[in-house]
Order: sequence, then C-alpha cells, then structure tokens
Amino acid sequence: MRLSELIAATVVDVDGQSVGGVGDVRLVQDGPYQEAFGAALRVEGLVAGRHGLAARLGYDRGDVKGPWLLRTVFRRSEARARYVAWEQVADIRDGVVHLSVRADALRGIPR
Repeated sequence: MRLSELIAATVVDVDGQSVGGVGDVRLVQDGPYQEAFGAALRVEGLVAGRHGLAARLGYDRGDVKGPWLLRTVFRRSEARARYVAWEQVADIRDGVVHLSVRADALRGIPR
C-alpha cells in the first residue's frame, strides 16, 4: 500500500462506526538502516477525523507558532480528530482502515 492510498482511506471502528478519514500519517525513523538513506521509516499511527489540514500543517503540535487566528481555528477543529496507534489497526482493504477497538477508545492527537 502506498502512503497516498492510506491518506485517502476511511476509518471504521470494530463495530463499523465511521471515525472519519485519514488526515495524516505519523512516521518514525527508527527502522533498519538503509544505504544512502539512514534508518527506515515505519508508521506509528494515523490522525483520523473530518479535518486533517491542521495536522498536515503542524498546528496540532504544541511547539508550532503562527498567526493566533489560524492557530485558534485549527486547534478547535482538530479537537475532534482522533489518534489511531498502528497497533489498533486490524485490517486495511478496499480503501477502508478497520480498527480493532471502538471509536470511543481512541484518544486525541498527541502533542
């Protein structure tokens, strides 16, 4: 699966309830060493919900500064987004990410 396909995927919980779309993918560079690249990237988690623009621009992180109006609007819209740890993903098929947990077990976006 390509990262671009994952970003466009819909997320549903174990009961089939929609969590929203994948707005961002969190990667960690701690995999095996790749020649001329360094440590390989692995997926740590997904940001799911209706809004993903703020996460892609970095406004969901506490250390990002910017115009106060944008910061305020983005933080409020991202308050509804949920973080899905990669371990909570049960299956990915046909453009849908199926979770192994209920939607109410998901936490907010870590800062």
